[in-house]
Amino acid sequence: VFQHPWSTVTQAFWRKYPNDFQSSVYGTDVIERYVDADGKLHSKRIIISDWNIPSFMKFFFGETRGYAVEYSIVDPVEQTLTLRSQNINAVSMFAMREEIRYKSVGETTQLNHEAEFLFSVSRIVDEAAENWLVGTITEAARKGLMAMESISVKVEEEMELALTAIDDISTETIRSVDSFTTDARKSIDSSIMDAEKFIDSSITDAEKFIDLSIECIDSSVNFPESGVRC
Repeated sequence: VFQHPWSTVTQAFWRKYPNDFQSSVYGTDVIERYVDADGKLHSKRIIISDWNIPSFMKFFFGETRGYAVEYSIVDPVEQTLTLRSQNINAVSMFAMREEIRYKSVGETTQLNHEAEFLFSVSRIVDEAAENWLVGTITEAARKGLMAMESISVKVEEEMELALTAIDDISTETIRSVDSFTTDARKSIDSSIMDAEKFIDSSITDAEKFIDLSIECIDSSVNFPESGVRC
């Protein structure tokens, strides 16, 4: 059981290769991918790896690089990831089939892993080859679990960093908006004060002009001989 949510483990699955624990896996190649009418993601990949074949078996295998085809289905509703894989080279000598299922269980993810293999090479090497393959599968499964755990932790760390960055951006944005609002208010207050001063000054000038005009008119009426022009 992985102590991580299913969404985290599925992300780790797609990022599994390459990893520090399974250097024998060279890489993967997606050859088909589609979403069906139910919203399930179907993928078909080729997995390329080094089989690390023991010397006594190289005569039978020749090619030490292994190729396997992997079919996977992601069901976002049921929160399951199911994959089946099988080797596509050396099939005349042996067949290896695996089925792995990741299922959401609360805040954890349950893993079910089954493997089946069949040899058709000489009986002389049957037992030795079977022991080698069982050991290889067991070791690969152990390292695979370590890789998934490591990558799941990395995914969660990246998510935490992303959320922290979003919070920082939000905080900085709020600060910028507050600063802009404060500056705008100061600018508006300053403009209002300038307008009020201008209006007060204009009113004062108008009152002075009116007073002077009245005085001029009074002088003209009372002392017409003065010849004062208004």
